[in-house]
Amino acid sequence: MAASYYGRPRTTIDVDFIVKLSNEDLEELLDRLARFGLKIDRARIKRQLSSGYNIISLEDKDSENRVDLIIERGERLERHQGRALGLRSYYQPPELLILSKLRMIKATVPRERSQKDKDDVVAILRFTRVNRRRILDQAKREGTLEILRDIFSAAEKPGRPISQLGKKTVKRLKRRSKQFGKRQYKVASNRKDVDRILSG
Repeated sequence: MAASYYGRPRTTIDVDFIVKLSNEDLEELLDRLARFGLKIDRARIKRQLSSGYNIISLEDKDSENRVDLIIERGERLERHQGRALGLRSYYQPPELLILSKLRMIKATVPRERSQKDKDDVVAILRFTRVNRRRILDQAKREGTLEILRDIFSAAEKPGRPISQLGKKTVKRLKRRSKQFGKRQYKVASNRKDVDRILSG
């Protein structure tokens, strides 16, 4: 939801949560999530966390829905206040969101499968003011600087499409355009528009 809030609204079948968690609390958290019907692979999760990868992806046993837990171990959990559906909500700061997307892109094989994360970063850079120096410094430390440079160059070319649609998608959109032509849709291009639409 934070990627839509800071960048371009889009649909998703997963939910991301930022969790401040100590090593001692991990087992209890996994036990509780298993009781709620999520698939838990403890060995894989511990392997990921020990390698420095701070995202745990869990699937629901009965649906295609997924939850990503972004584990933060710092002293203080950074967050920005916003509104969703008229309710006060909190979002990861855009700089930290971009850095987590860069880590996801780096970890994704093959790299082409990470296009959604690249598109999110481009949209955040286009629609939200960020501290680029902070992002650059941290990306250098995390080994994602080259990925970030490629994305920066894409974001600075406003005429360039964020991603290319496949031939099948284009055909499907053309076929269905008549069905959707008469309907009214609300369009959001920035954070204020998202708040206005969700609360109205």
